[in-house]
Amino acid sequence: MHQEVVRSMNRHALRWVSAMFCCSALWLPGVAEAAASTAAGGAPAPFGQLAGVSRHQPQPTVATEQARWQEIRAARRPSRIVALCDAFANEFPHSGLRGDVLKLGDGAARALSVQYDVGLSGDLFEAGGKDPVLASRLAEAARGNATAAFELAQAVGKGAFGDYSGNYGQERWLRFAAKLGHARASWELAELYNIHGRIAEAAHFEKRATELGYKPPPRLSNRDY
Repeated sequence: MHQEVVRSMNRHALRWVSAMFCCSALWLPGVAEAAASTAAGGAPAPFGQLAGVSRHQPQPTVATEQARWQEIRAARRPSRIVALCDAFANEFPHSGLRGDVLKLGDGAARALSVQYDVGLSGDLFEAGGKDPVLASRLAEAARGNATAAFELAQAVGKGAFGDYSGNYGQERWLRFAAKLGHARASWELAELYNIHGRIAEAAHFEKRATELGYKPPPRLSNRDY
């Protein structure tokens, strides 16, 4: 009886040793390769490659790059443009479009900062409806174009935005254009403030207009320019 028990234990031990050798046959070549690489001055193999497992990330394609670029061009809100440009720069660090994307993103970031400062809603940049000219100006203004912003202020003064004109008014678009650096927008904003008795703000934007190079006609000036 005792001998049968011993023989059974020996059989189990042999099975266990055999299993260990099988596992080692699969694992040790990868370890040996990694050790050889390290001994030769190379970096250790990444986790998951010791048993010959490789991790391959799909490379961005030209079609993907163009799709992202078209998405940026179609975007209308400054915040959306900034986010898309940042994502493009990270995803395609060696793209030939990278310079254009970064420049466009910088302009949109500036527009976004001014948008918050003057209290314009992001919805306004998508309010062009079916008017292609108005939609184009909104898209350019969202990218920091001061001239487009000033043209929008003039359009608002003529009621081009319908309900939005009354809600936001010409003043905010003029401020938007002025803060983006449009000299005439600064002057017209000053004139608007003069009409409403907001003398301090009028003086500030009159000074800003002249600093930006605007030369007002003498008949428009009620100050000693």
